[in-house]
Amino acid sequence: MSVAAFSEARETKRMAPEKLKYSKNAVQKAGKDLLRKKLIRNDPQRFKECMEILSNWRACHISALNEVTRQLDQHSKSEDRNSIVVARLKRTPSVITKLQRNPKMNLDRMQDIAGCRSIVKNPKAVEKIKKKLKKSYELREKDYISNPKSDGYRGIHLIGKHKNSEDGNEYQVEIQLRTQLQHAWATAVEIVDLFTNQTLKSNIGKKTWKDFFLHASNQFAKLERKNHDKNANSESELSRLVNQLNIYKKFDAFRISLKYIEQATPKKQHAYALIKIDTKETRGSVKFFMESKFLEATENYLEGEKDSAKNENLVVALVNVASIDNLKDAYPNYFADSSHFIENLRRVVIRKPNWITRKLMKWLDSTGLVERPKNN
Repeated sequence: MSVAAFSEARETKRMAPEKLKYSKNAVQKAGKDLLRKKLIRNDPQRFKECMEILSNWRACHISALNEVTRQLDQHSKSEDRNSIVVARLKRTPSVITKLQRNPKMNLDRMQDIAGCRSIVKNPKAVEKIKKKLKKSYELREKDYISNPKSDGYRGIHLIGKHKNSEDGNEYQVEIQLRTQLQHAWATAVEIVDLFTNQTLKSNIGKKTWKDFFLHASNQFAKLERKNHDKNANSESELSRLVNQLNIYKKFDAFRISLKYIEQATPKKQHAYALIKIDTKETRGSVKFFMESKFLEATENYLEGEKDSAKNENLVVALVNVASIDNLKDAYPNYFADSSHFIENLRRVVIRKPNWITRKLMKWLDSTGLVERPKNN
């Protein structure tokens, strides 16, 4: 559930932060109990308690998240006036899934329950924003630009503890810094996960798709002149996988299947948007709520999450938007908007001639029929 989004210099109204109602031990135990697969059936009362504890724990991050997001937006706009800054609380199913993948992790130590992200024009802007944030906060850095993840993910992650003004406790907030190109790549991964029932975002899925995104990431890094693998086969492998996976046709299908969501967007501004997507039927819906209807929006969202728990093909999200226009920019994965990714993919795939063209050019050079332009 997203708690803040920004458009230009305007900031949205924030959700009310909460005080911690439980001990850290109670939060930790709730996280462990939620890993019990038969908890809902065998002890529904305890399941309800655990969900209430988790809900309160998530909400306690809001105060810190709002303050960090405000600073991030200020620094981002100073470097790139067209930057996009968004924030969110990790969705309940995502929290539980992460605990299941990492059973030794304690809920009270999960560092990305609260997260905000800045998307800016280039790596230079990312570096400048990072330096400004480090002057304001004590942050741990994970530099996935200089040292990309094994799946090709690139970006800067900054993690730190920040105070909740309501209860005085400190809560972890993760800040992500990405260039527009890095964000386009990450968004494309989420789109494929959404429509193919893979979890490439967690580096789990079909090898062909994983290889495709790894090579795409490497070629995109070349465009930004940042750390990249100089493997000469990377570009040809990318071209081969584009054809094998029929990339352009598939991404176009993803876009068309949810296009009507954009067409249904009202012109009048709303505070919240409830998005539901059925990945199997490739159908989606979006419902908008005014600021005064927050409780109704929350009730609808909780009902949707219950449905999502029963149906693995259903994705539900409640996002807080500064404006309807910003919704698509801030959350393009929900609208299957891969245009920026595809545009740059075409650039790197056709940037160099294929082997047939190279042979033809070599033969023309040998004949002297074509005079090559000289570099000045």
